[in-house]
Amino acid sequence: MKGIHIGRWFRNVSIAKKLYFTVGIMALLIAFELGALIFSINTLSSVRAYVNGEGLWSKAQKDAMYQLLKYGRSRDEADYLEFKEFMKVPMGDHKALVELSKQKPDLQAAREGLIAGRNHPDDVEGMIKLFRRFHSEDHIHRAILAWNAADSLIPEFFVIGNKLHQEINATNPSPERINAILEEIDPLNDKITPFEDRFSATLGEGSRWLEKYILKILFIIALTVELTGLGLAIVVSRSIQKGLNEILHSAQAVTLGNLSSRAKAFSNDEIGILANDFNKMAAELERMTDVIQEANITLERKVQQRTSELERKNKELEQFAYVASHDLQEPLRTTTGFVEALRKQYKGMLDEHADRYLDYIAQSSDRMKILIKDLLDYSRIGREKQFVPVNCNVMLAEVLSDLDTVIGESQAAIKVGELPVVNAFPTELKLLFQNLISNSIKFRRRGVAPLISIDVQSRNGYWKFSVQDNGIGIDPSHHDRIFIIFQRLHNRSDYEGSGIGLAHCKKIVELHGGEIWVESTPGKGSTFFFTIAEHPVHTEEEKTNAARQVMNL
Repeated sequence: MKGIHIGRWFRNVSIAKKLYFTVGIMALLIAFELGALIFSINTLSSVRAYVNGEGLWSKAQKDAMYQLLKYGRSRDEADYLEFKEFMKVPMGDHKALVELSKQKPDLQAAREGLIAGRNHPDDVEGMIKLFRRFHSEDHIHRAILAWNAADSLIPEFFVIGNKLHQEINATNPSPERINAILEEIDPLNDKITPFEDRFSATLGEGSRWLEKYILKILFIIALTVELTGLGLAIVVSRSIQKGLNEILHSAQAVTLGNLSSRAKAFSNDEIGILANDFNKMAAELERMTDVIQEANITLERKVQQRTSELERKNKELEQFAYVASHDLQEPLRTTTGFVEALRKQYKGMLDEHADRYLDYIAQSSDRMKILIKDLLDYSRIGREKQFVPVNCNVMLAEVLSDLDTVIGESQAAIKVGELPVVNAFPTELKLLFQNLISNSIKFRRRGVAPLISIDVQSRNGYWKFSVQDNGIGIDPSHHDRIFIIFQRLHNRSDYEGSGIGLAHCKKIVELHGGEIWVESTPGKGSTFFFTIAEHPVHTEEEKTNAARQVMNL
């Protein structure tokens, strides 16, 4: 009867209490299992530490033997000191072995000995406990016997070392005597090696036995934990499965996009409360989704309007620049013609101030011609409708031919790599290279002939071109500013120009769906990079996707 009452009580209590009871039982069993596991891990770790310690012991012994042989050949006192230093390892372990073999060992002395044997300080306590707890266990006992046997031979190394040291430091050292002493080392080493191997093999055998034994215990404990947990889980799950399944089905429906799905609440317990809260969350999610969708529609509409407005203004600005530049040419030609006529007819007849003023007017007119030409070029960029295949090497040869005079005057050396055939607007691409090369020549260091290198690499569907020079360089703070129209970093008295050239370059590259940037160190030169798609880009959507890819190059 009591069993029936307990079962009824367990079914009727709240889910929280059921979980507390289940977790409590599981926690006790797991704590017991963890205790056994920690003990097992510590024991195996200590066995590992002894195996590692044997490796340190063996290595130090072999190194000491090597240093002793080396000392016999070199007769260098440093080698003998190295021999003694290496022998500190087996001597430290000897100290620990002697102490731990006592009925009442000095544990502090044992710790010091193991640390002197180069064992890790964190392993020392476990090694001491393993020795004291399991010294009678067959595997550990046989390992200790092998340790004792090897340890008993260590003093003989000191005997050989002392004899060798005395002979070498004698007034008339005998080579024959030294060789005879050295010949004693190998036989002694051959005696020790089997004990070292036996120690490691015995501990390895013991470790494998212990692992199997521990696995059996852990398996039994784990099986008990699993069966107990499974039984309790079955009992608890039957009381809450119906409500959870309902919530799960509704959650899956919401995940698939049916935000109107709601879970039925079959009770007023925690599962019922959870179902009601889920329904509230789904309702709020549905409301917020509607709000976000409305906001997205509004935002997309505004973006489209703004984009259309910007495109319209850009077209108007380009048209204005074209018309203004075109209309300025005629009065400028008239002004230039009159100035030239005045200079020819009245040169030398007026005072020197008048001649200088006429020169100023002529120079200003020339600068205005260049500016108007640049503005017209800027407004014409992109008027070609179709990409065509362009052989960059042939096109670049034309550019260098056009710049032949300035190249010769500056004594510039231009190195051109093997360039590809690209799909591009030929006029714009030619202007792009012409501007970059002209800038490299213009902004050269005084007294240094320009050295320009033009190359290309293929990266992720794009041609990545580079134009490198050894000029004056550009301060990093101006790397973005130089691509803005009419931006100049120098006075006209230092370097001529309108400040439009790099803006031309930026517009041309963007027209091809690429990016342009500069890497430069002041006083050492600059490298301009730009990208052009290996395949033509036509639509606005394609250009947008292409620009995103370029940003990852």
